[in-house]
Amino acid sequence: MIGSVLGREWRRFLDTPRLWLLVVLVPVLLPAVLVTVFLERTPSDLPVAVLDYDQSHLSRQISRTLDATPGIRVVRFPADLKAAGAAVRRGDVFAVVALPAELHRDVLRGEAPRIQLFYNRQMLTAGNVVMREVRTAIATVGAGIGIGQGVFPPVRTENHPLFNPGLDFARFLALPLIATLLHILIVVVTIDVTGRELREGTAAHWLGAADQRLGPALLGKLLPYFAWFSLAGVGVLTLSVHLLGLEVRGNLLAWLGGWVVFTAACMGLGLFLTGLFGNLRMATSVASVVISPAFAYSGMTFPTTAMEGFARFWSTVLPLGHYLNLQTAQLAMGSAVASSLPHLFWLLPFVGLPVLVVRRWRHLLADPAHWGGR
Repeated sequence: MIGSVLGREWRRFLDTPRLWLLVVLVPVLLPAVLVTVFLERTPSDLPVAVLDYDQSHLSRQISRTLDATPGIRVVRFPADLKAAGAAVRRGDVFAVVALPAELHRDVLRGEAPRIQLFYNRQMLTAGNVVMREVRTAIATVGAGIGIGQGVFPPVRTENHPLFNPGLDFARFLALPLIATLLHILIVVVTIDVTGRELREGTAAHWLGAADQRLGPALLGKLLPYFAWFSLAGVGVLTLSVHLLGLEVRGNLLAWLGGWVVFTAACMGLGLFLTGLFGNLRMATSVASVVISPAFAYSGMTFPTTAMEGFARFWSTVLPLGHYLNLQTAQLAMGSAVASSLPHLFWLLPFVGLPVLVVRRWRHLLADPAHWGGR
């Protein structure tokens, strides 16, 4: 029975160019585009302007130190603050460092001059990189001056950034985004291949290939796509890790095994939505509302513990966040497998979601009144 459904689905796949695009090309092309975006891994040479009111040896030394940092590059020396602000608004620079008049004189007197940084915080990533590099450069120059004068800071902080000390955006953002894109495709393809049987009125033939048994019909329909997306996801993710120069710090089997379970969870969600609505257009529309913003609720950019009410609840009931937490724990943090098991267990209910609409599926496949709808 399953063999008949498998053969039928293979013939449908070969005759449907749309599925070639969704199943074969897009899962490879979109991650490839993301990999090219993040090949640099960390932002560098971000343009900044230096507004030098002092024009002294010290101010020029600060400008050279700023330009020598890997994250920023001094490209402009505007005449005044108005011209500097205009450069920021045009997007020519991300920040302006204002060196005050009498800077050198105040330092020689032992006073503490104030160097001002105006940066575009709306561009959050660029703004944070610029702020970090400017602070580092100023602190370096200041330490050199202190040592030259025989003055040392009485208390120092010793920072130990964990898991991603260099702010590697390939590790932090590229792999989660690739997984997010693949998860959207899996849900959409699941809805498409099942809902289109209802839309095209071929549900009776589909069920007939399974000898009128719902379980073999659904299993034979989705098994090829489950196998493909499981293998393709493992291949794309591991290849992306290699191309981006990353290393797996935790358990490779737990990470990739979690992807296989996540694939099944995404397909369970898609099958549940199709069965619930019995309509390809409606199921696709609802899925787009549910899965498209899922990354925002995953905790990768804004911590779920800081979310309130519905947002925190929604982040819990979406499968993407659980997989991304598992992936981050095993890929970047080197966590013990036991710490990732709760996220893995949270994915299992999504695999079983279609059980809730079994009776609905039987009715959809048996009643021609539900066929042919958009």
